[in-house]
Amino acid sequence: MTNPSKPKIAVDVDGVLANIYDPIFTLLGRRDLTSRDVKSWDFFADLQVDRRAFWDAYKRLWKEFHLIPLIEKDSPKILAELRRSFEIHIMPSRPKGTRLGTLQWLEYHQICYDKIIFLPPSADKTKMLSLDNYLYLVDDNPAFVKDERVILFDQPWNQGVRARRIRSLKELLDILTPPQRG
Repeated sequence: MTNPSKPKIAVDVDGVLANIYDPIFTLLGRRDLTSRDVKSWDFFADLQVDRRAFWDAYKRLWKEFHLIPLIEKDSPKILAELRRSFEIHIMPSRPKGTRLGTLQWLEYHQICYDKIIFLPPSADKTKMLSLDNYLYLVDDNPAFVKDERVILFDQPWNQGVRARRIRSLKELLDILTPPQRG
């Protein structure tokens, strides 16, 4: 249930909450690769990974959502703490067939949120920021830094892009939560 008095923060799933690369590379039989090897948003040629096979494995993986680890084990706790002062909207870009797995994954990891907005894979999330008056979007996609409300979740594939960054959701908590006086 949304609360109009709380500022809204949108949070991506893949690359911010969920580590999808490691299990996908495992499904593809590429145990030589990890998420740290992904150095660009369009990494397929660089790592000699077939694009179609990757996306097929991606869709398969979300059917076995329990195989997808959290990027940070304490992210559910951090998001719960942020929900005290902010409305948390989960905003993933998803191909059809992965929505149920995404919802199950969020529940499996006990990630609480106020709203979830599924967008198509090629959606420009920055267009949503003004439509629904978001304070921030936390995402790992370097294409979205064109909007000053985007906080880039630091990943190997978004280096070299000038942006406000966090290396952990804990940093977001530190940025957005004023210190307690006592």
